[in-house]
Formats: sequence, C-alpha cells, structure tokens
Amino acid sequence: MTGRLRRNDITQITDGAVGLILVSQRWLAERGRTARSVIAGWGHRTVGLGLQQKLARNSDSHLVMPHVNQAITDAFDRAGVADVDQLDAIETHDCMTPSEYMAIDHFGITAPGESWKAIEDGSLESDGRIPMNPSGGLIGGGHPVGATGARMLLDATKQVSNGAGDYQVDGAERVATLNIGGSTATTACFIVENANT
Repeated sequence: MTGRLRRNDITQITDGAVGLILVSQRWLAERGRTARSVIAGWGHRTVGLGLQQKLARNSDSHLVMPHVNQAITDAFDRAGVADVDQLDAIETHDCMTPSEYMAIDHFGITAPGESWKAIEDGSLESDGRIPMNPSGGLIGGGHPVGATGARMLLDATKQVSNGAGDYQVDGAERVATLNIGGSTATTACFIVENANT
C-alpha cells in the first residue's frame, strides 16, 4: 500500500535495560586500566514535537529534518570528521523504515531524496562503502525504548574494539551512532573511536 507503513517497516517495542559508565582517562590511569573506545564527538538537537511545526520550520531546507543533519554535523566537527566517508560504520535508529532512509541522506551518504540508491548499490552492506546497522538495528534486535541509544553506543564500542563477533566490520576504527526520539523531537549523534587510534 503506497504511503503506509507495514508491520515489517516498524520495530516491535521490547523490554530492556542498560547502563553505561563513562570515565575519564585520568580515572583509567589511576587504576591501571585502558579504554576500549572513546567518544570523540557528539551532537544534540531538539525541536518541537508536532510534525507540521517541524516541516514549517524547515520549509527552506533541502533536507526534511535539517536539525538531524545539524546534530550529525556537530558530532563530526567535534570529532574532526570531514564527512561520512571518514566513518567505518553507522548504527542508526531505524525504528521505522523511513527513519533509516532519512539517516542515509542526512548523513550525506546520498543526495536528499536518493537514499534508495545506497540500498540498491550495496553501499550499506557490511562490506560496502559505509555499513549501516551491522548489528541488525532495531528491526533486527528489538527496540527497548530508553535503552536503544546506549545499546547503539555499546555496538559502536564493539565495532571499534574488534569485539562485534559475527557482525564485525573489518578494520572498523570510527563508528557513528544516530538516535532519534519523539518523532525526531530530540536527536543525538556520537562518534565513537578506537581508544588507540
């Protein structure tokens, strides 16, 4: 059915819990420990909840949700990343198929409205130009609301420390995460790097 989401286009809400402990390099050194990964950059944007409010606010942009791109750009700038081609993988919040399409062109993998090209040409596969959701994403692994972003950071850490097992992207040293909530009312992007890079 055109213009409608089907059951397989939307993640199932699942139970889950997660906790992250972020520590400084000083804390690690004092305890004789080493980091597996570091958060090299971050970006966060918030906008109103209503869709019409977002669309009206962004009517002069070539992107549907430019605040999502701004969160990504902020994270890139803080991490010293010039563009998406300096990433080895992306874990994105694919709560619905359109969310992943939006992430593709808002990261700059394709031009706006051409996200389908990255899918068709294999760019997002594990051995492609920029693997997206090698973990299986929310559709593959479930959507524990509130724990999703932390799970994505864990998967990014696994990738950059060569600990992702059967979904490891060869040579991954820098992975981005993109988490959206409340219909993109809040968007957070992190750049996670191997601590030894």
